[in-house]
Amino acid sequence: MQVFRVVFSVSLVLCTFSLKGCGGSASTDSSQPASAESKQPSPVATAPEQTVETIAVTAEPVDPQAEVKAVFETLLSIRTEPDPDEWIQADKKLSSFGKTAVPTLKDAMSHSDPGARELASMYLASLGPDAKEAAPVLETALQDASPFTQVNAASTLTHFPEYREKAIPVLISLTEHPDPNTRLTSIYALGNLESQSADQLSAIKAALNDSDPDVQLAAIKVLGQMGNPAKTTLTELQTLIDNTDTSEVLREAALSTKSQIEQSQKK
Repeated sequence: MQVFRVVFSVSLVLCTFSLKGCGGSASTDSSQPASAESKQPSPVATAPEQTVETIAVTAEPVDPQAEVKAVFETLLSIRTEPDPDEWIQADKKLSSFGKTAVPTLKDAMSHSDPGARELASMYLASLGPDAKEAAPVLETALQDASPFTQVNAASTLTHFPEYREKAIPVLISLTEHPDPNTRLTSIYALGNLESQSADQLSAIKAALNDSDPDVQLAAIKVLGQMGNPAKTTLTELQTLIDNTDTSEVLREAALSTKSQIEQSQKK
């Protein structure tokens, strides 16, 4: 019995010792949590800034006369057998140059090809007063072999008082030219002048009996524009109106012109 107690006591002591060991403070982890700084991502390396050098490119100046000449040469090459679309496109392009085209057109008036002179004179005529720079060569063209060049040169020169005295006689003479287009252009050029001499009026009056109805119509219209100075043509206009062979187009135009002249007399 005593032996059992001794054993029990020893066992109790051992158990108690063991429990104390179990109930002691827990061991702590020596490792420390990572600081906030250590959690920051490492900075990413960036490439150094590059300086972009701008290289200035100087464009060569465009020669406008080279462009005008190229278009003019195109028109000249297709003048006799033009493709309608190509001609219209080139014609618009040349016309768009305006006064800028004068130097090239002026040079073309001295071209050995009569076709080039005709073409240049036509575009110079379309420029009117802006063609002043070409006036000296246009004066020379009054003696050109081509009536087309002559009439265009003369009609352009009427814009400049110092050349008008030379241009008007040429226009008057061309109202009797065999080519109806030349006669028609001459009539319109004479009619567009601010003042009309007796010779001018006589030439336009004679055109009322022209064999070409387009020339007749041109004469009728310019007489209406002239107003009171054309009063001496009222008899001829009435004759046209009364003539049964007169077309309706011409008759209506003659009636309108007659009315314009009569109204101008009342002012």
